[in-house]
Amino acid sequence: MREIVEAEFWLQSAKNLFSSEIQTPEKYTVIVAQCIHSIIRANDALTLKFLKKRAFKHIEAPELFLELIKQHKIPSSFADLRKSVLIPAINLKSKADYKGLLASKTDAEKWIKLAENFLNSAKKCLEE
Repeated sequence: MREIVEAEFWLQSAKNLFSSEIQTPEKYTVIVAQCIHSIIRANDALTLKFLKKRAFKHIEAPELFLELIKQHKIPSSFADLRKSVLIPAINLKSKADYKGLLASKTDAEKWIKLAENFLNSAKKCLEE
């Protein structure tokens, strides 16, 4: 599925940049943005497969994820990802992309873990 492949590439590019020798806040900001893009694309994969639609505005993504849970399209055990990963990602997206977020190494590490968790969870749901 194209969206999952793109999510994997976004995450891998974040990991590659994290491993680079560059040590600047701008680097970490880009990593956070890449992780957020990975999360959004993984969510798109879920909503396209199970609801036959995707969020046209990023702010719609958490509601579509909730719809997946309510309709039992994905296991309720994944429900916490909405509040712990997806909503924070959507809330931070514009700041990371356009409004001057200065992320730290710790922020970048956190978002890589969140994106890995969300992507792996999405893959599990898509396999079922």
